[in-house]
Amino acid sequence: MTISELKSKFSNIEKLKVGGQKTVYKVKAVNGKIFALKFITNASDPRVLQEIDIVSKLNIENVPRIIESGLVYDEQIDENILYIIEDYIEGVSLRDWLQAGNKADLSMAHKILSTLLDVEVTLEKSNILHRDINPNNIIVGTDEKIYLIDFGLAKNLIGNSLTRTTSPHGPFTPGYASHEQFNNNKLAQDVRTDLFQIGVTVYEACSGSNPFRENGDSVYEIMTKTMTVVPNALIINGDTKGMFTQLISMLMAKNQSQRPNTALDAQRYLKAIENSLTLEE
Repeated sequence: MTISELKSKFSNIEKLKVGGQKTVYKVKAVNGKIFALKFITNASDPRVLQEIDIVSKLNIENVPRIIESGLVYDEQIDENILYIIEDYIEGVSLRDWLQAGNKADLSMAHKILSTLLDVEVTLEKSNILHRDINPNNIIVGTDEKIYLIDFGLAKNLIGNSLTRTTSPHGPFTPGYASHEQFNNNKLAQDVRTDLFQIGVTVYEACSGSNPFRENGDSVYEIMTKTMTVVPNALIINGDTKGMFTQLISMLMAKNQSQRPNTALDAQRYLKAIENSLTLEE
């Protein structure tokens, strides 16, 4: 099957993004459903193949489903490329939402944190680390739900590693990764690695800035700040006893042992303090 033949199965084809080896379209199927159609030129990219394998096996409400994937012939470059058909989420990235000048109030922050912990509980049961939770990979849906996307850096804790053990740094997004991730300490990476990123993301959503990336001129400076800077405590209206901000600080702890041991522990803590929170309806 060629790209043209695949596209002919859809209508209302709208190109959304072109970057690197990926082109993304918004398309409408014959049944009226809207999907994202992605073409990836490097059909043997192990991280892309792993992402497809991981997401295809997940069944999480707040993670877009992969409906279909495979190879398709690209007439222009005379070779096969990957295609992926997945759920299309109408909305904006949390990054764009923040760059528009918005900041999360307690209700919004609670929704982000609660959703990400719900997702993380399921990922933990599946032995999956996302490893790239940040505002770029979170969608604020027009349906008022929060979605986690992009499992390109995900790690299967019971599978083979795609990063050499001898590499000084593992794959990471500066300012969100904890020290055990960017130092490529594979044995230390567990659910607490994702919890750190969740904490930083919620902190940034509330404050409007990332405490480790702010005024960071290089990746190494951001890494140093991540290991040394203790962010200013947040003050959020409605957090009557400061327990919500305390949870965020726990998630962002430098020492893994000071973070919740599991996503379920963090989720239980959040539920336990909800009576102290004044959430807008």
